[in-house]
Amino acid sequence: MEVIATRNEQMNMQALMSDSVQFLTSSSTGLFYLGKQGLDAVGLASWNNSSPYSLASRVKIKDLKELKGRKIASSGAGGRADAYIRFMLSKVGLDPRSDAQIMPLSGGSSVRLAAVVSGNLDATLISSLQGRQAEKLGLTVIPVPLEYIWGINLTRRSYVTKNRDMVKNYLRGLSDSVRLMMADKASTIAVMQQVLKMDDADSLEYAYKAMRADARPDLFPTEEAILNVLRTMSYEDPAFLSIPPYKFFDLSLIQELKAEAR
Repeated sequence: MEVIATRNEQMNMQALMSDSVQFLTSSSTGLFYLGKQGLDAVGLASWNNSSPYSLASRVKIKDLKELKGRKIASSGAGGRADAYIRFMLSKVGLDPRSDAQIMPLSGGSSVRLAAVVSGNLDATLISSLQGRQAEKLGLTVIPVPLEYIWGINLTRRSYVTKNRDMVKNYLRGLSDSVRLMMADKASTIAVMQQVLKMDDADSLEYAYKAMRADARPDLFPTEEAILNVLRTMSYEDPAFLSIPPYKFFDLSLIQELKAEAR
């Protein structure tokens, strides 16, 4: 098996649909975009159903409700981070239209983090890789307690039909690799260092702990995690709310693996 890194979600989906790749680890939103268009894509598994973001704040808050009245840096209207912020605020009882100021700021998460550090904005979303860096910069980092799929694996339904045993073996290997990641910290951090080209030991340790805490070797995507993805996507198109959560998934193979393990 060859592992190929691509630049963005759109390129990922094009590669999958053109059969340039047979399996894809990508964002969950891509599956629903393809499925909504009636294309031949199917979700197989998710090894992590936790939030892909934490919140970094220059104000020492302990709860997301304390964002009321604050300025929050966003990727811009229609962006994934922007929709996530709106949904996150709604989940804690805040109105994203009136209880906080969501400020669009282009240039990526590092630019938004710098704006918070400078005091121009109060908070922003960050990835687990940025958590330790944010703390070193004097920011308060708190987790976002939402189930959300960010460890999804996709293929094409037609590929499963023709290569069921191969797909099952792929998922068995994925499950084994999640267990190994959880059990062997040193080897996992070494791989992360190589792939991410990062030498900051503190940041790697921080990211590893976050990744391990919510890893699922059973590969099962929870209904709440899927629904939360669809709810964030509904800020772009309300039609996503009408999609049944497991419509574009085939979980029969991970269910077979679970039965064989008993």
